[in-house]
Amino acid sequence: MNELNESHVKFLKHFSNGITHNLILWIISKEPIHGYGIMKILDDFFDFDNDECELKATSSKVYPLLRKMESKNLIEGEWQTVNNKRVKYYSITPDGEVVLKHLKNNMCQVMDNPHWVAFFEDMTGLNLNR
Repeated sequence: MNELNESHVKFLKHFSNGITHNLILWIISKEPIHGYGIMKILDDFFDFDNDECELKATSSKVYPLLRKMESKNLIEGEWQTVNNKRVKYYSITPDGEVVLKHLKNNMCQVMDNPHWVAFFEDMTGLNLNR
């Protein structure tokens, strides 16, 4: 069996949903950005050559995450007028910076853990010996 079934697709989408929060926080930490800009960057992250499992960032997925992150004081939105249109730009808050710092520390620990390194090497075919 070489094709993905519905259960497989759900499993892969669960992966993308889990990491999307972290990616959004990281994207916003680089510069203030609007929701559409975030979606375009996320699409680049999930631009896989796989028609069976579409992982595109949609507004129905991204905007609820942005609202949730705002309610948790990780990001803040500010309305601006650009080309006569109201656009909400998001920036990271001090609380969001703390969370991002912990995420970075966790990523460093992951890359120092031989089990994770073996997993990533096996999954990517890359040699990550550091």
